[in-house]
Amino acid sequence: MADIEPFTLIEESRGGGCHQFFDEVLDLEAAKTADHDLHYISGLRKANPGMIVTGIPVNNVPLVAFASAGHAICELDKDTDSFASWRGYRPPALRQNKGTLAESVFFAKYHYKWINEHFVLYVVGPVQYVLKERRDSEHALGPSKATDRLIQTVGDWLLSDQEVVWVYDRYWMQSKPLWQQVQKATWDKVILDEGMKRELTKAANKFFSSKDVYEDLGVPWKRGLLFYGPPGNGKTISIVALMHTLLGRKHPIPTLYVKSAPTTFDIRNVFNQARALAPCMLVLEDVETIVTAQTRSYFFNEVDGLENNDGLFMIASTNFIDKLDPGLSKRPSRFDRKYLFPLPNQHERTLYCEFWRHKLQKKPLIDFPEKLCPAMAQVTNGFSFAFMQECFVATLLVLARNETLDLPGTDKDDLEDYELWRVFKHQADMLRKEISSQFENNPCIAICRHDSPADMASQSAVPTSDEHGECHANRQMNMRLPDLRSLRVEDSTTLPPLPYRKHAHISTAAFMKE
Repeated sequence: MADIEPFTLIEESRGGGCHQFFDEVLDLEAAKTADHDLHYISGLRKANPGMIVTGIPVNNVPLVAFASAGHAICELDKDTDSFASWRGYRPPALRQNKGTLAESVFFAKYHYKWINEHFVLYVVGPVQYVLKERRDSEHALGPSKATDRLIQTVGDWLLSDQEVVWVYDRYWMQSKPLWQQVQKATWDKVILDEGMKRELTKAANKFFSSKDVYEDLGVPWKRGLLFYGPPGNGKTISIVALMHTLLGRKHPIPTLYVKSAPTTFDIRNVFNQARALAPCMLVLEDVETIVTAQTRSYFFNEVDGLENNDGLFMIASTNFIDKLDPGLSKRPSRFDRKYLFPLPNQHERTLYCEFWRHKLQKKPLIDFPEKLCPAMAQVTNGFSFAFMQECFVATLLVLARNETLDLPGTDKDDLEDYELWRVFKHQADMLRKEISSQFENNPCIAICRHDSPADMASQSAVPTSDEHGECHANRQMNMRLPDLRSLRVEDSTTLPPLPYRKHAHISTAAFMKE
């Protein structure tokens, strides 16, 4: 058999021309290295010897979002380098609406203009690389003073945006919908004892106006309030109304709303951000899920430790004060005032029914006279506002389905002539049985339901240990600013991001050079 000559691998040389950074990205994403960032910066410096290269995380300083908001000009350049993205479809939030096109950019080159400064911007996945010509005595390795000014400006822009509320749910995010809800949450829409409304408003305003008083007395400028009581009785809406009050001050006070912070890592992030935005109101929702046997010591150190907590006005809420750590419920220096939000009385339930009557008065199919309100309040004795809402919603659903109920009227009360009243009373009876069943299965709810306010306030808390858990060793360091890519201000030329994440390594087959 004749010898077979071995194959010879012939590599086709690339033609000449201007340097394209995309070639290096394509080469390195073939998993030749674990740290792409150093290679990208090195490659950009080599190709642009007269410019300073600065790497900036997208989720910390979103330059494209800053430009989309109208504060800079960002023009895509597909002529001198390549472009790579995913384009797809984002489904609508509601099925009856139409979806939109979406795009996730993995590689792009932009010409960026801010004030009178011109930059070259590369976006490579989660990192931006800003190129700026060297000036005066600036070192070739940086930093660039112009780039630093841009970073500072974008950071200040993020923190100065008053049309969002900071929300923490295992990470920080800015909520525009919550801010819009706060704008409508005036105290006149809250069914609560008028004296308590005035006291809460006075406590918050007086705190933020009394910095000098605290300093003169030599005590830390911080305070904590505790809202407690059965669920569904106005704790959350009162907090939102208080947020509205503080945003209406001459110098608006921001609110940080904490929904979930179950680990010491989360608690540290919460207080770091609160100190950065102080003076502010820090809301700890369902605080019994935050201050646990594993985190209690760490939480108390954040509140009472060596860190400067000046300007922190904390409000903690709980449905079960008997489950709170004594360090929260019985330590005046942390939460010096407790406010009980009890089940609504007859007058408050009547006001709530009036709210629904006003809400439905323009519905021609609903006959809802004023005289029904006291009667509805009577049959919902012992209901929370949440259960009353459930009763109204269930009633309207029955009426919407045109269901025929075997609810005969009587000759003794003309209220029975109203279908709304007959259905509402029937739904209230059904809900009362459900409430009774919950009381039997959950003694804690029964305590909240039947005990007097004095009894509830005097109950001892469940003892907990002094141990606290450590955060996971491999958990990545949290950025001080949240990921705002999905919250960016979009213009007509910018598509929203795709709700998918790209794999860590880009397949070379997916990005063929044009």
